[in-house]
Amino acid sequence: MNRILYYLLIKPLSFLPLSVLYPISTGIYYLLYYVLGYRRKVVEENIIKSFPDYSGEEVTQVVKLFYRHLCDIVVESIRMFSMSEAEAVRRCRIRNPDLMDQFFDQGKQVVIVGSHYGNWEITSLSFPSQLKHQISSIYSKLKDVYFNRKLTRSRSRYGSELITKDELSDYYEIEHSRPVGLAFIADQSPNYNKSKKLYWTTFLNQETVWSPGAERYAKKYNLPVIYVQILKQRRGYYEIELELVTDDPLSLAPGEITERHLRCLERLIIKKPQYWLWSHRRWKHQRN
Repeated sequence: MNRILYYLLIKPLSFLPLSVLYPISTGIYYLLYYVLGYRRKVVEENIIKSFPDYSGEEVTQVVKLFYRHLCDIVVESIRMFSMSEAEAVRRCRIRNPDLMDQFFDQGKQVVIVGSHYGNWEITSLSFPSQLKHQISSIYSKLKDVYFNRKLTRSRSRYGSELITKDELSDYYEIEHSRPVGLAFIADQSPNYNKSKKLYWTTFLNQETVWSPGAERYAKKYNLPVIYVQILKQRRGYYEIELELVTDDPLSLAPGEITERHLRCLERLIIKKPQYWLWSHRRWKHQRN
């Protein structure tokens, strides 16, 4: 069934230009927001708690803008199954690649921290040709084996490598042909249990738990940390602003690296909240 869905729907749609796909995005928006109400209560509750000073009208405006952006991501992600490398770079340019390239010139690997803001999928296609490092991203496998294979092939076809969390330790020990930029998506709600070393802080006016995986890795191997800010310019076009979190991780107190990169994300969200993934259950855990 999934094979049929891919070859009869997703793959044919991926050949269409975004100018044709965006009207489909608008139709999906009306379906998700007005008809199905897809996770609408979750989205509204997240935004109300994150922005307690917002009026009801302001909350509704952000919610609607979020759903429009989410539906754009859906069709942009479909387009990426057939998007050329040149188009990916044209749609997602890095403003300051020199910030990261300087560490390549020093022979240093780096830790890259990103989040579910803007369109995080397009970075896997556009990054390799704009940066000197080998870009390697940590990902969670989809339960569906067929779509997991298709998605990983699509994301990696222009040079990005995808590795699972279980492969991470062994991956670093491999001798690479060039220094690696290891990318973490850091804003998922972590698997929670009392025995795990997690980091609690106040984020968007709420007590929030984070997995300090990027920090642990940076400190273990003494690697610079760079945060990726994905800035939406207009429909279908993004720019990346790289921000140095630290080039001396061992000098920082425990939790400081995590604190710094989550504040980078918080600033983005406060400025333009509609571009963050509000439909995930970010605050499902409570501190005991």
